[in-house]
Amino acid sequence: MYTTALSAVRRRWHIGIPIVAIAFLASALSIGSSNYTFGFFVEPLEADFGWSRTAIGGALSFAAIGSLTTPILGRIMDTKGAKPVLVFSLTVLAISFLVRPLMTELWHFYALSVVQFIFFAGANTLPAGRLVGIWFPHKRGRVMGIVMMGNNFGGLTISLMTGYFIAIGGWASAYVATGVLALGITLLAFFIVHERIAADQSKGVNLNKELPGFSVREALRTNTFYIMTVALAFGSFTYSILLPHISVHLLDEGTSNKAMVTLASLLAAFGMGGKLAFGYLADRYSARQAMILSLAGQIVFITLIAYFPTGNQIWIVVPLFGFFFGAFGVLGTLLVQECFGLRYFGSISGISGIIGIIPTVTGPLIAGTSSDTLGSYAPAFVFTGFTFVLAIGLLGILKHPDLKNAKN
Repeated sequence: MYTTALSAVRRRWHIGIPIVAIAFLASALSIGSSNYTFGFFVEPLEADFGWSRTAIGGALSFAAIGSLTTPILGRIMDTKGAKPVLVFSLTVLAISFLVRPLMTELWHFYALSVVQFIFFAGANTLPAGRLVGIWFPHKRGRVMGIVMMGNNFGGLTISLMTGYFIAIGGWASAYVATGVLALGITLLAFFIVHERIAADQSKGVNLNKELPGFSVREALRTNTFYIMTVALAFGSFTYSILLPHISVHLLDEGTSNKAMVTLASLLAAFGMGGKLAFGYLADRYSARQAMILSLAGQIVFITLIAYFPTGNQIWIVVPLFGFFFGAFGVLGTLLVQECFGLRYFGSISGISGIIGIIPTVTGPLIAGTSSDTLGSYAPAFVFTGFTFVLAIGLLGILKHPDLKNAKN
């Protein structure tokens, strides 16, 4: 009996590793082609079309649309599985890049950005969370940490690829290269990703019928859902205030461009380590406790960055901030599964994420106002630390519902 169980675990790992590797690549592509490389296209588009930088940057505001469509994608994933959502989202993402060389008007750029962000979660957090939960239920924290390291990996590799193609062929060739890469990952997802486990795959059982978890209606009836949702929203200011403006803050305070490039690389590298380390802590203790530690660490190091932005200590402070910051996305996914199970993870996660529109829209405004009226991003960073304190307080009173009482 023990041998049979061990064999089943080994088979699950053998099949699951290539599947979550696709999730890793999809995360690398979706994050790398948006968060990390957008700035590469600003000057070329400005030069070719005469669009202002404010107008070009406005395309990023459409990321908020993803918060509205995530519940729909999550619901489809819960009923149809991760593969259809992942393949379709990657296909649409590829098309949105391949068509961009045909742009002639600013509204074309905006329309394609809308298409890109509508299906953003379907190429990133939603399928990754479900696939890791299915194939690695007892090591999901560590495996999820590794998969979400794809975000940082994409930041490094997609940035290099984009810079290379812009240098040799212009912005259009860079978009085409990104679209072709997306199509390649789409094909891999189509042929490799599935949710069936058996010695004979043709006789596999659809795992969705066996997954534990609360229904959406059951989740919405708990106080836990609302406490968790608000806590995650407070924590999400790290993406709209801290991450986009740390580099600008340090440059304003006298950091050289050369040093900033190195610091940004260290931030990304330590972020990868944080994902893995906090994933392990989530397995060992809980996602809730690991997230409290992640937020507390961010408070400490962003305060140091805000008010002590010069000196040799910055070479320690910035990487350590990256270590604690990098874990947040991983822990958010794990927290939803920890509280409400995996069966309706997509729907519950999507509904919870709608409130993410608030930090997405207001975060850049808060940061801009801080810089323009107060002369520094430091007050905005302190505001973010205050939201983290509130999030920690909410996580401290968060109680997990008993998954054994969920209707399966």
